[in-house]
Amino acid sequence: MLNYKILVKITGSIAAYKSAYLISRLVQDGYEVKTVASESALKFIGKATLEGLTGSPVYTDSFEEGRMMSHINLVKWADLTIVCPASANTINKLAAGIGDSLLTSLFLAHDRSKPYLIAPAMNTAMFNHPATQNSLKKLSEWGVRILPTAEGYLACGDYGSGKLLEPDSIISHIYTELNRNNSKGKVLITAGGTKENIDGIRSITNLSTGKTASSLAQHFINKGYNVTYLCTADTLKPNGPYRQEVFTDFKSLNETLNNILENESYDLTIHNAAVSDYSPHSVVTEDTTIEAPVGSKIPSSGETLTLNLKKNFKIVNRIRNYSANKNLLLVAFKFTNDPDENRRMQQVNNLLASSGADLVVQNDFSDRVNNEQRNFRIYSKDELIGNVTTVNELAGELEQYLIKTKED
Repeated sequence: MLNYKILVKITGSIAAYKSAYLISRLVQDGYEVKTVASESALKFIGKATLEGLTGSPVYTDSFEEGRMMSHINLVKWADLTIVCPASANTINKLAAGIGDSLLTSLFLAHDRSKPYLIAPAMNTAMFNHPATQNSLKKLSEWGVRILPTAEGYLACGDYGSGKLLEPDSIISHIYTELNRNNSKGKVLITAGGTKENIDGIRSITNLSTGKTASSLAQHFINKGYNVTYLCTADTLKPNGPYRQEVFTDFKSLNETLNNILENESYDLTIHNAAVSDYSPHSVVTEDTTIEAPVGSKIPSSGETLTLNLKKNFKIVNRIRNYSANKNLLLVAFKFTNDPDENRRMQQVNNLLASSGADLVVQNDFSDRVNNEQRNFRIYSKDELIGNVTTVNELAGELEQYLIKTKED
């Protein structure tokens, strides 16, 4: 894993407690983290918490004995700096070039070849104030990455923008920045099973833990690729620097995949998500037909309930059309449950033909020895080009195929 060093600056906001979770996640993912806190920040979160999470002392004072050059040394040390949460006061000071504390002085000494992120957190009125908006615009023009705010109920009881983005989303932005200049290649992996709503509480789901997809993603992350992980909220996640996008049902998966591939150029797409073949179309209860999905809970008082389903198109068959890179390497998966080898092979050939995939990875229910060992067969144009028994071996084969394709 790449050993990135991340400097987290914490300012005086009630959202400061969320920085603890952010730091914990970064440390768990293998990154070295140091913290700088304003005096106001320490009124919301204690030094002991931050030191316990990072294993390093908290920097607060520009003139602390033995740390007189902290504003230079920390800038040299960090690969990426993030202010989280960033209060209106700090944002406006940074934009005005004021260096009246260690936290603000560090910005004046910042190496602008390195990523600098700001995650705003404040009352809606403060966020929308012309001074704050002008400061955010100026900082953005200077190359600072301004993260979006969430919308919701604020600590003051108001509802609106200015709410700190959730830490998991902030982590995705951090990983995107760390991988922005990565030259090894861009990889998109879909993971998890779709969930098609029938009504407000009932749904049809495709079971998928995402274990295979997360292991594949982990391999490419560890090898230094720029990885986008398009997944459901409950699927397994890899560790390290990657971008996460979330889908729920067939429609959102298709739309998100289309948008990503259309607007960005990927070298490799591994389509491993378990996608519903059908979605609810209508529900018939007694003598009433209701278009599905129904927003509220369907009453359970009726003796019968009929669910009509509509056929979904195959998303994998459209990936090449969605892709901005027409030389995209596409890997599709085919899970079979058929004892007849000829019929299994026919299913593989049909997928190769309909999707235009470069590779199809096929495994059968009968091949599953345990959760760790399976029999993955890799096909290309009717030809068996690989047969491996673990996901790690599969990931290695796919990477080698990608490297060979690029060389050719």
